[in-house]
Amino acid sequence: MSDYSVQRFRDGWAIVWRDDAGKRRRRALAAADRIGAEAEARQRWRLGNRAPWTVGRIVTAYREDRAREGIATVDRQADAWKAMKPFWDEVSPQLIDEEMCQGYAARRARSAATVRYELGMLAVALRWAKEKKMIADAPTIWRPAPPERRERHLTRAQFRTFLAKVRAPHAQLYMVLAIATCARPKAILELTWNRVDFDRGLIHLNPEGRAQTAKHRPVVPIADYALKPLRAAYEARQSDHVIERGGKAIANIKKAFAAASERSTVQATPYTLRHTGAVWRAEDGVSMSEIAQLMGHDDSRTTEKHYARFSPTYLRKAANAGAW
Repeated sequence: MSDYSVQRFRDGWAIVWRDDAGKRRRRALAAADRIGAEAEARQRWRLGNRAPWTVGRIVTAYREDRAREGIATVDRQADAWKAMKPFWDEVSPQLIDEEMCQGYAARRARSAATVRYELGMLAVALRWAKEKKMIADAPTIWRPAPPERRERHLTRAQFRTFLAKVRAPHAQLYMVLAIATCARPKAILELTWNRVDFDRGLIHLNPEGRAQTAKHRPVVPIADYALKPLRAAYEARQSDHVIERGGKAIANIKKAFAAASERSTVQATPYTLRHTGAVWRAEDGVSMSEIAQLMGHDDSRTTEKHYARFSPTYLRKAANAGAW
Protein backbone atom coordinates (compact mmCIF):
# COMPACT_ATOMS: atom_id res chain seq x y z
CA MET A 1 0.00 0.00 0.00
CA SER A 2 1.20 3.57 -0.75
CA ASP A 3 1.78 5.99 2.14
CA TYR A 4 -0.18 8.68 0.31
CA SER A 5 -3.46 9.08 -1.55
CA VAL A 6 -4.67 11.11 -4.51
CA GLN A 7 -7.82 13.09 -3.81
CA ARG A 8 -9.99 15.73 -5.44
CA PHE A 9 -8.93 19.27 -4.51
CA ARG A 10 -10.82 22.34 -5.70
CA ASP A 11 -11.02 21.98 -9.50
CA GLY A 12 -8.17 19.50 -9.70
CA TRP A 13 -6.25 16.91 -7.71
CA ALA A 14 -3.87 16.75 -4.78
CA ILE A 15 -1.50 14.31 -3.14
CA VAL A 16 -2.38 13.77 0.53
CA TRP A 17 -0.19 12.18 3.22
CA ARG A 18 0.66 12.35 6.93
CA ASP A 19 4.03 13.62 8.11
CA ASP A 20 6.20 12.06 10.83
CA ALA A 21 4.13 13.83 13.47
CA GLY A 22 0.91 12.40 12.08
CA LYS A 23 -0.26 15.74 10.71
CA ARG A 24 -2.24 15.59 7.47
CA ARG A 25 -0.49 17.26 4.53
CA ARG A 26 -1.74 18.11 1.06
CA ARG A 27 -0.15 19.45 -2.10
CA ALA A 28 -1.93 20.38 -5.31
CA LEU A 29 -1.02 18.53 -8.48
CA ALA A 30 -0.77 19.98 -11.96
CA ALA A 31 -2.45 17.06 -13.75
CA ALA A 32 -5.97 17.57 -15.08
CA ASP A 33 -7.27 14.01 -14.81
CA ARG A 34 -7.10 11.11 -12.38
CA ILE A 35 -4.62 8.99 -14.35
CA GLY A 36 -2.23 11.89 -14.81
CA ALA A 37 -2.58 12.87 -11.16
CA GLU A 38 -1.72 9.37 -9.98
CA ALA A 39 1.36 9.29 -12.22
CA GLU A 40 2.48 12.73 -10.99
CA ALA A 41 1.86 11.73 -7.37
CA ARG A 42 3.99 8.61 -7.74
CA GLN A 43 6.86 10.63 -9.12
CA ARG A 44 6.56 13.32 -6.45
CA TRP A 45 6.46 10.69 -3.72
CA ARG A 46 9.51 8.89 -5.00
CA LEU A 47 11.49 12.10 -5.22
CA GLY A 48 10.23 13.55 -1.95
CA ASN A 49 10.05 10.48 0.27
CA ARG A 50 13.42 10.25 2.04
CA ALA A 51 12.81 6.81 3.55
CA PRO A 52 15.59 4.36 2.67
CA TRP A 53 15.20 2.30 -0.47
CA THR A 54 14.81 -1.13 1.05
CA VAL A 55 14.29 -4.21 -1.12
CA GLY A 56 10.60 -4.15 -0.24
CA ARG A 57 10.15 -0.55 -1.29
CA ILE A 58 12.10 -1.15 -4.53
CA VAL A 59 10.17 -4.28 -5.49
CA THR A 60 6.86 -2.52 -4.80
CA ALA A 61 7.84 0.41 -7.04
CA TYR A 62 9.16 -1.96 -9.70
CA ARG A 63 5.95 -4.01 -9.76
CA GLU A 64 3.85 -0.85 -10.00
CA ASP A 65 5.95 0.20 -12.99
CA ARG A 66 5.53 -3.21 -14.66
CA ALA A 67 1.78 -3.09 -14.05
CA ARG A 68 1.53 0.28 -15.78
CA GLU A 69 3.42 -1.15 -18.75
CA GLY A 70 1.00 -4.09 -18.98
CA ILE A 71 3.72 -6.70 -18.51
CA ALA A 72 2.22 -10.19 -18.66
CA THR A 73 4.22 -11.58 -15.72
CA VAL A 74 2.74 -9.19 -13.12
CA ASP A 75 0.53 -11.86 -11.53
CA ARG A 76 3.40 -14.31 -11.24
CA GLN A 77 5.58 -11.58 -9.75
CA ALA A 78 2.88 -10.87 -7.15
CA ASP A 79 2.85 -14.54 -6.10
CA ALA A 80 6.65 -14.62 -5.97
CA TRP A 81 6.89 -11.48 -3.87
CA LYS A 82 4.33 -12.84 -1.40
CA ALA A 83 6.74 -15.68 -0.66
CA MET A 84 9.85 -13.47 -0.76
CA LYS A 85 8.61 -10.57 1.34
CA PRO A 86 9.16 -12.00 4.86
CA PHE A 87 12.86 -12.50 4.10
CA TRP A 88 13.66 -9.50 1.89
CA ASP A 89 11.23 -6.71 2.78
CA GLU A 90 13.40 -4.62 5.12
CA VAL A 91 16.79 -5.60 3.69
CA SER A 92 19.07 -2.84 2.39
CA PRO A 93 20.38 -3.61 -1.13
CA GLN A 94 23.90 -2.77 0.06
CA LEU A 95 23.85 -5.74 2.43
CA ILE A 96 22.99 -8.37 -0.17
CA ASP A 97 25.76 -10.84 -0.93
CA GLU A 98 26.10 -14.44 -2.10
CA GLU A 99 25.77 -15.83 1.42
CA MET A 100 22.47 -14.00 1.96
CA CYS A 101 21.05 -15.30 -1.32
CA GLN A 102 22.12 -18.83 -0.47
CA GLY A 103 20.53 -18.43 2.94
CA TYR A 104 17.28 -17.44 1.26
CA ALA A 105 17.45 -20.49 -0.99
CA ALA A 106 17.95 -22.77 2.02
CA ARG A 107 15.11 -21.14 3.94
CA ARG A 108 12.78 -21.18 0.93
CA ALA A 109 13.30 -24.93 0.45
CA ARG A 110 11.70 -25.02 -2.98
CA SER A 111 12.87 -26.27 -6.37
CA ALA A 112 15.91 -24.70 -8.01
CA ALA A 113 13.66 -23.37 -10.79
CA THR A 114 11.40 -21.58 -8.28
CA VAL A 115 14.29 -20.05 -6.34
CA ARG A 116 16.02 -19.01 -9.58
CA TYR A 117 12.88 -17.22 -10.73
CA GLU A 118 12.44 -15.37 -7.42
CA LEU A 119 16.07 -14.29 -7.13
CA GLY A 120 16.03 -13.40 -10.82
CA MET A 121 13.08 -11.09 -10.21
CA LEU A 122 15.00 -9.53 -7.32
CA ALA A 123 18.03 -8.95 -9.57
CA VAL A 124 15.91 -7.31 -12.28
CA ALA A 125 14.13 -5.07 -9.74
CA LEU A 126 17.46 -3.91 -8.29
CA ARG A 127 18.91 -3.16 -11.74
CA TRP A 128 15.73 -1.21 -12.52
CA ALA A 129 16.19 0.75 -9.29
CA LYS A 130 19.75 1.62 -10.30
CA GLU A 131 18.56 2.85 -13.70
CA LYS A 132 15.97 5.02 -11.92
CA LYS A 133 18.75 6.37 -9.64
CA MET A 134 17.02 5.08 -6.52
CA ILE A 135 20.21 3.26 -5.52
CA ALA A 136 23.81 3.88 -6.50
CA ASP A 137 24.60 0.31 -7.45
CA ALA A 138 22.82 -3.01 -7.89
CA PRO A 139 24.43 -5.96 -6.10
CA THR A 140 25.18 -9.21 -7.88
CA ILE A 141 22.46 -11.74 -7.06
CA TRP A 142 23.57 -15.34 -6.67
CA ARG A 143 21.17 -17.95 -8.07
CA PRO A 144 21.24 -21.75 -7.98
CA ALA A 145 22.33 -23.54 -11.13
CA PRO A 146 19.45 -24.18 -13.54
CA PRO A 147 18.07 -27.71 -13.40
CA GLU A 148 18.80 -29.91 -16.39
CA ARG A 149 15.99 -29.41 -18.84
CA ARG A 150 14.67 -32.42 -20.69
CA GLU A 151 11.95 -31.90 -23.21
CA ARG A 152 9.55 -34.84 -23.00
CA HIS A 153 7.78 -35.85 -26.19
CA LEU A 154 5.44 -38.58 -27.41
CA THR A 155 6.03 -41.06 -30.17
CA ARG A 156 3.47 -41.11 -32.96
CA ALA A 157 2.01 -44.34 -31.57
CA GLN A 158 1.71 -42.80 -28.10
CA PHE A 159 -0.02 -39.73 -29.52
CA ARG A 160 -2.56 -41.85 -31.40
CA THR A 161 -3.31 -43.77 -28.21
CA PHE A 162 -3.62 -40.52 -26.25
CA LEU A 163 -5.80 -38.78 -28.86
CA ALA A 164 -8.19 -41.76 -29.00
CA LYS A 165 -9.05 -41.13 -25.35
CA VAL A 166 -9.74 -37.41 -25.76
CA ARG A 167 -13.52 -37.13 -25.65
CA ALA A 168 -14.57 -33.48 -25.89
CA PRO A 169 -14.57 -32.05 -29.45
CA HIS A 170 -12.90 -28.82 -28.36
CA ALA A 171 -10.10 -30.81 -26.70
CA GLN A 172 -9.64 -33.01 -29.78
CA LEU A 173 -9.28 -29.90 -31.94
CA TYR A 174 -6.77 -28.45 -29.49
CA MET A 175 -4.63 -31.60 -29.67
CA VAL A 176 -4.55 -31.48 -33.47
CA LEU A 177 -3.67 -27.77 -33.54
CA ALA A 178 -0.97 -28.25 -30.91
CA ILE A 179 0.84 -30.71 -33.17
CA ALA A 180 0.09 -28.76 -36.35
CA THR A 181 1.31 -25.37 -35.10
CA CYS A 182 3.76 -26.20 -32.28
CA ALA A 183 2.25 -23.13 -30.63
CA ARG A 184 2.26 -22.38 -26.93
CA PRO A 185 -0.96 -23.32 -25.09
CA LYS A 186 -2.07 -19.73 -24.49
CA ALA A 187 -1.68 -18.83 -28.17
CA ILE A 188 -3.96 -21.71 -29.20
CA LEU A 189 -6.57 -21.00 -26.52
CA GLU A 190 -6.67 -17.32 -27.49
CA LEU A 191 -6.94 -18.01 -31.23
CA THR A 192 -10.03 -16.50 -32.85
CA TRP A 193 -11.64 -17.33 -36.18
CA ASN A 194 -10.84 -13.96 -37.74
CA ARG A 195 -7.17 -15.00 -37.65
CA VAL A 196 -7.75 -18.30 -39.44
CA ASP A 197 -7.35 -17.55 -43.16
CA PHE A 198 -8.84 -20.53 -45.00
CA ASP A 199 -8.34 -18.86 -48.39
CA ARG A 200 -4.58 -18.52 -47.97
CA GLY A 201 -4.21 -21.50 -45.67
CA LEU A 202 -2.67 -19.50 -42.84
CA ILE A 203 -3.16 -19.08 -39.09
CA HIS A 204 -2.18 -15.73 -37.56
CA LEU A 205 -1.32 -16.65 -33.98
CA ASN A 206 -0.66 -13.10 -32.82
CA PRO A 207 -3.85 -11.10 -32.16
CA GLU A 208 -4.15 -7.54 -33.43
CA GLY A 209 -2.86 -5.05 -30.88
CA ARG A 210 -0.61 -7.53 -29.05
CA ALA A 211 3.03 -6.51 -29.20
CA GLN A 212 5.37 -9.34 -30.09
CA THR A 213 7.36 -10.40 -27.04
CA ALA A 214 10.04 -13.01 -26.42
CA LYS A 215 7.20 -15.51 -26.72
CA HIS A 216 6.78 -14.72 -30.40
CA ARG A 217 3.53 -15.73 -32.09
CA PRO A 218 4.17 -16.30 -35.80
CA VAL A 219 1.98 -16.75 -38.85
CA VAL A 220 1.93 -20.47 -39.67
CA PRO A 221 0.46 -22.52 -42.53
CA ILE A 222 -2.56 -24.70 -41.84
CA ALA A 223 -1.30 -28.30 -41.92
CA ASP A 224 -3.19 -30.51 -44.36
CA TYR A 225 -4.31 -32.85 -41.57
CA ALA A 226 -5.64 -29.92 -39.53
CA LEU A 227 -7.73 -28.41 -42.33
CA LYS A 228 -10.70 -30.80 -42.13
CA PRO A 229 -11.21 -30.59 -38.32
CA LEU A 230 -10.73 -26.82 -38.48
CA ARG A 231 -13.43 -26.42 -41.15
CA ALA A 232 -15.79 -28.68 -39.21
CA ALA A 233 -15.27 -26.61 -36.06
CA TYR A 234 -15.81 -23.41 -38.04
CA GLU A 235 -19.14 -24.67 -39.37
CA ALA A 236 -20.25 -25.59 -35.84
CA ARG A 237 -18.82 -22.49 -34.15
CA GLN A 238 -20.79 -20.78 -31.37
CA SER A 239 -18.29 -18.03 -30.53
CA ASP A 240 -15.34 -16.12 -31.94
CA HIS A 241 -12.83 -18.48 -30.34
CA VAL A 242 -11.54 -21.53 -32.16
CA ILE A 243 -11.25 -23.54 -28.94
CA GLU A 244 -14.65 -23.20 -27.29
CA ARG A 245 -17.19 -25.19 -25.38
CA GLY A 246 -20.86 -24.26 -25.31
CA GLY A 247 -20.11 -20.89 -26.87
CA LYS A 248 -17.53 -19.99 -24.24
CA ALA A 249 -13.78 -19.68 -24.65
CA ILE A 250 -11.61 -22.18 -22.80
CA ALA A 251 -9.18 -20.59 -20.37
CA ASN A 252 -7.35 -23.77 -19.40
CA ILE A 253 -7.01 -27.12 -21.14
CA LYS A 254 -5.13 -28.99 -18.39
CA LYS A 255 -8.18 -30.95 -17.16
CA ALA A 256 -8.70 -32.45 -20.62
CA PHE A 257 -5.05 -33.52 -20.69
CA ALA A 258 -5.26 -35.02 -17.21
CA ALA A 259 -8.39 -36.99 -18.09
CA ALA A 260 -6.97 -38.29 -21.36
CA SER A 261 -3.68 -39.17 -19.67
CA GLU A 262 -5.53 -41.21 -17.06
CA ARG A 263 -7.71 -43.03 -19.60
CA SER A 264 -4.86 -43.77 -22.03
CA THR A 265 -2.01 -44.20 -19.48
CA VAL A 266 0.02 -41.91 -21.78
CA GLN A 267 1.11 -38.91 -19.74
CA ALA A 268 0.98 -35.62 -21.62
CA THR A 269 0.61 -31.91 -20.89
CA PRO A 270 -0.06 -28.97 -23.22
CA TYR A 271 3.67 -28.29 -23.50
CA THR A 272 4.37 -31.96 -24.20
CA LEU A 273 2.56 -31.58 -27.52
CA ARG A 274 4.47 -28.42 -28.45
CA HIS A 275 7.73 -30.32 -27.99
CA THR A 276 6.31 -33.42 -29.66
CA GLY A 277 5.47 -31.49 -32.81
CA ALA A 278 8.99 -30.06 -32.94
CA VAL A 279 10.64 -33.47 -32.41
CA TRP A 280 8.59 -35.11 -35.15
CA ARG A 281 9.57 -32.40 -37.61
CA ALA A 282 13.24 -32.82 -36.72
CA GLU A 283 12.89 -36.58 -37.19
CA ASP A 284 11.33 -35.92 -40.61
CA GLY A 285 14.37 -33.87 -41.60
CA VAL A 286 12.84 -30.39 -41.42
CA SER A 287 15.58 -27.79 -41.00
CA MET A 288 16.17 -26.15 -37.63
CA SER A 289 15.55 -22.76 -39.24
CA GLU A 290 12.05 -23.77 -40.35
CA ILE A 291 11.23 -25.38 -37.01
CA ALA A 292 12.43 -22.21 -35.27
CA GLN A 293 10.09 -20.08 -37.37
CA LEU A 294 7.19 -22.42 -36.69
CA MET A 295 7.79 -22.34 -32.93
CA GLY A 296 8.33 -18.59 -32.77
CA HIS A 297 12.00 -18.78 -31.77
CA ASP A 298 13.90 -15.61 -32.61
CA ASP A 299 17.17 -17.51 -32.86
CA SER A 300 17.49 -20.99 -34.38
CA ARG A 301 20.26 -21.75 -31.87
CA THR A 302 17.53 -22.20 -29.26
CA THR A 303 15.84 -24.72 -31.53
CA GLU A 304 19.09 -26.54 -32.27
CA LYS A 305 19.88 -26.84 -28.58
CA HIS A 306 16.71 -28.82 -27.92
CA TYR A 307 15.82 -30.54 -31.18
CA ALA A 308 18.86 -30.92 -33.47
CA ARG A 309 19.76 -34.31 -31.99
CA PHE A 310 16.47 -35.76 -33.26
CA SER A 311 17.36 -35.04 -36.90
CA PRO A 312 18.51 -38.08 -38.92
CA THR A 313 21.49 -36.04 -40.15
CA TYR A 314 22.53 -34.82 -36.68
CA LEU A 315 26.35 -34.76 -36.56
CA ARG A 316 26.35 -37.59 -39.10
CA LYS A 317 29.04 -36.00 -41.27
CA ALA A 318 31.19 -35.21 -38.24
CA ALA A 319 30.78 -38.74 -36.85
CA ASN A 320 31.79 -40.37 -40.12
CA ALA A 321 34.81 -38.12 -40.67
CA GLY A 322 38.25 -39.31 -39.72
CA ALA A 323 37.75 -42.93 -40.74
CA TRP A 324 40.92 -44.96 -41.32
